[in-house]
This record gives sequence, structure tokens and C-alpha cells, in this order.
Amino acid sequence: ITLLEYKAELYGCHVVQVEAAGTTRECASCGVETAKPIWVREHSCPSCGFECDRDANAAMNVLQRGFSELGLEWPEDTPVETALPTDTHSVSAKRVIETGSPCLKEPTKAATRQG
Repeated sequence: ITLLEYKAELYGCHVVQVEAAGTTRECASCGVETAKPIWVREHSCPSCGFECDRDANAAMNVLQRGFSELGLEWPEDTPVETALPTDTHSVSAKRVIETGSPCLKEPTKAATRQG
């Protein structure tokens, strides 16, 4: 974690350690816990119907826990504008403009308390 903290400081980011236990069982969308054997690689929530890769679900839960530690909320999806018609199949990232992506520039009080 020390290397991550070092790199984060170089690039103006924050690192917060969170408890990862249970993140593969907890639905990142609704929070319901569903037991599944290790060989099941897909997360499928019986409560809300959310489906994604098991590891991606766990990563979203870790991110949510980190946001919570910092006193932040899960960001909403950001709409984008492109210079091409909507029926275009692929768009270069250079042609996409984010329309409302907030950026955390200063550490929150929770981040400055971390060791």
C-alpha cells in the first residue's frame, strides 16, 4: 500500500484502505448479499437483477467503501457529448467531452487523518 500511496501523491490522488471482506457477495447496485461458490465468476443479484463480472462487482464495492470513508457519494453516470452522430459505431476518445465530471482536488478530512 505504501507504493500506491507514493504514486497517488505524485498524481494528486488519494488512497484509503478499506475492508474487502464480503465484497464479492454484496451486490454493488442494491447491497443484498448472495452466497456463491468461488468458481461462479458472474455476479447476478436475485433482488435487483444487476449482473456483471464477480471481480468487477467486488471492485465497485471496494470503491464505494473508499468513497464512504472519505465522506463522498458514488458518482452518477456522466452524460457525454460527441461531435459525431449517435448512430456511429465507434468514437475516438479525443472527440468525447465530459459534461459534468467532478474532481476531488483537495484531501477530505477523512483522508488527512489516514496514517
